[in-house]
Amino acid sequence: MNLMLTGIFGLAGLVLSYGFSVPPELTAFRLIAPVGVMAGYQAGQLVGRLVRPRPKRFLILSVGILFCFYFTFAYIQLRASSPSDIANLSVLFGLSFFWLGFFLPFTRAPNQMKTLLSKALAKRSGD
Repeated sequence: MNLMLTGIFGLAGLVLSYGFSVPPELTAFRLIAPVGVMAGYQAGQLVGRLVRPRPKRFLILSVGILFCFYFTFAYIQLRASSPSDIANLSVLFGLSFFWLGFFLPFTRAPNQMKTLLSKALAKRSGD
């Protein structure tokens, strides 16, 4: 179930990556997004087991949104002109999706997705 949930969040990251304007020659950067979300989600789950009591959801979401806006703004400011700029662009792109995935375990989204998946799997096995 956990692996399936990680894959679903990776697919959502791939869909979200189409919201960024990537230069045509760098469309392979879109593959960084699902990897970043999946790695961030797994890292967030590991850290979430260690952090007690859980931090406030509002604080987590606001910090996550701040990171994403910061990386998005830096991403827009950088335009691919040299190899070092291309490397910086890919790192910023990957980090923005990593942080998005990292903060997911601290929200209600995984619990609601698990509930929906278990209902769908139970309904499917009952048919």
